[in-house]
Amino acid sequence: MSIIELKDVSFVYGKKTPYEITALDNVSLNIEENLITGLIGHTGSGKSTLVQLLNGLLKPSSGNVFVDGEDIWEKPKKIGQIRYKVGMVMQYPEYQLFADTVWDDIAYGPKNMKLSMEEIEHRVQKSAEFCGLDKETLSKSPFDLSGGQKRRVALAGVMAMNPKILVLDEPAAGLDPKGRREILGGIRKYREESGTSVIIVSHSMEDMAMYCDNVVVMSKARVLLNGKCEEVFSEHQLLKENGLDVPEITNIVLKLREKGINIPSNIYTVEGAVSALAQMYGSTSAVKGKEVRHGF
Repeated sequence: MSIIELKDVSFVYGKKTPYEITALDNVSLNIEENLITGLIGHTGSGKSTLVQLLNGLLKPSSGNVFVDGEDIWEKPKKIGQIRYKVGMVMQYPEYQLFADTVWDDIAYGPKNMKLSMEEIEHRVQKSAEFCGLDKETLSKSPFDLSGGQKRRVALAGVMAMNPKILVLDEPAAGLDPKGRREILGGIRKYREESGTSVIIVSHSMEDMAMYCDNVVVMSKARVLLNGKCEEVFSEHQLLKENGLDVPEITNIVLKLREKGINIPSNIYTVEGAVSALAQMYGSTSAVKGKEVRHGF
């Protein structure tokens, strides 16, 4: 079932000026409920514009955006309610922080929702705990925290509003591998426990392959591909023709095929490659032996 639907959506910056740029060109797209959907594409492909349309930060130049079956611009005065339903964490979310304490920053959204103090306290504690923020941290200034901790605070602030859809624009940008795993692994755990539909914008094919269920590929203001990870990453040639790559393990698999090893070409994770080779050679230890003999 689709939680988000775009119908013939276009968006133009600087319309009817010498600086006019078409960021989205007649895009139609369905995003499924209760999954993590990755959104990838080069800078300028339209992906950041697209996600800002989902909760009304931008209004389409033409076309319609539906969230949970509702045209979000049918009643413009109620667009604020859509923003509670579609929580968004922008790229470098640490720059979204502003309050005196971490507690106040996380509580800001629930307070605006006019919740009771008891419910606000419950949501702050729950989201902080989920994001790995202890009670001592809640009393600190968010500006005294590390970059990774600041991202956790920004994420907790959105989670505290219990959005039905969570949109994250490059949530792991600039983090080391350990930080990326903690942030993205935590998001996946949150999706599994809460049932929230998640959309992640990223340049990293490896992150998309590891953490997403479906992938949408943007190119030149249009949707190039949309489907399950194995379907999208099997389109090696089309991706490369549009200046995009596939996960590194997929490149390795393709090289194995060139050398006569008949492994399926739609593999996009290390686990998938090990499983496929183990089936071919009988065990993971046999796989390692074959790798040595073939020189990989």
